[in-house]
Amino acid sequence: MIFRKKKYHFDPVTLTFEEIRSDRKTRVGEFVLYVIASVLVTLIVGFILNQVFGSVESKMLENKLFSLNKQMKNLLDKGHHFSSILHKDHFPRDNTYRAILQIDTLPENVREAGTGGNVPHSQFSFNSDISDTLGSLITKLNSQLQIQTGSYETVYKKALEHKSSLSHMPAIQPISRKDLIMISSNFGIRSDPFLEQQEVHYGLDFVAAEGKDVYVTGDGTVTLVKESRIGYGNEIFIDHGFGFGSRYAHLSQILVSEGQIVKRGQLIGKVGQSGRATGPHLHYEVLYENKPVNPSFYFDNSLSVEEYQRILKLASNKTRTDLN
Repeated sequence: MIFRKKKYHFDPVTLTFEEIRSDRKTRVGEFVLYVIASVLVTLIVGFILNQVFGSVESKMLENKLFSLNKQMKNLLDKGHHFSSILHKDHFPRDNTYRAILQIDTLPENVREAGTGGNVPHSQFSFNSDISDTLGSLITKLNSQLQIQTGSYETVYKKALEHKSSLSHMPAIQPISRKDLIMISSNFGIRSDPFLEQQEVHYGLDFVAAEGKDVYVTGDGTVTLVKESRIGYGNEIFIDHGFGFGSRYAHLSQILVSEGQIVKRGQLIGKVGQSGRATGPHLHYEVLYENKPVNPSFYFDNSLSVEEYQRILKLASNKTRTDLN
């Protein structure tokens, strides 16, 4: 049961307190005003509390936004670090490889994927939309990585070709230094020992005891095996590819056959004096584009006996592997 509080007023005539009785309409109006006032007070207090303390949902959203912003900033920092590695390490290294392998270097605008140079980190403002900044950086790095990957593939293929050409080049002496007595005739004009007149000598004559080993000076294919008692005598010709060829003459024994693939340092024959020779020696020629060239321009005279022996051992291991 609800008791309504009574109200009184003082009557100066009768000198008594009389009860104030409100009609129904007045009571309804008072109730409506009370409800409106309560709602307004509740809204005002809620608004103030929300502004000062924030709602639970808004706090969660703010925390998520802060976390995402922090993650994007970390990604942006990593992106700039990776961009710095590309510019300070990979781009210069790639240019060096290209210079060594005689490949044209990539133009700057190609390396930068048409987006300009490496923008300093300080020029990126986080006051702008960080997601747009991050998206632009990712797009740029993706393009640069694709270009750099393609460049490395080109360099790698060229390096393999270069490696192959180096292994085929006639670059060692055909006779071990421990077996070599002397070089009796150099490349060029000399007095022919049989005709006693000036003739062009197209190779080098390596003097060694008969039966000493003769090694192929570069990878290649045996294209000629000839046994003769005149001229070059018993000879072998090797096609090294890349324009190079080599001839080994006056042999006492031939240990390879036509069509055989040989590796640098592989044993192919024995020193002799077959054909037109005044004593046991190896006549050795190098040809480039079918023209005789000075062999000494290609083999390394600085190799020690031990280094030469390591080359021979390596070639021997390769030969056994190929045969197996």
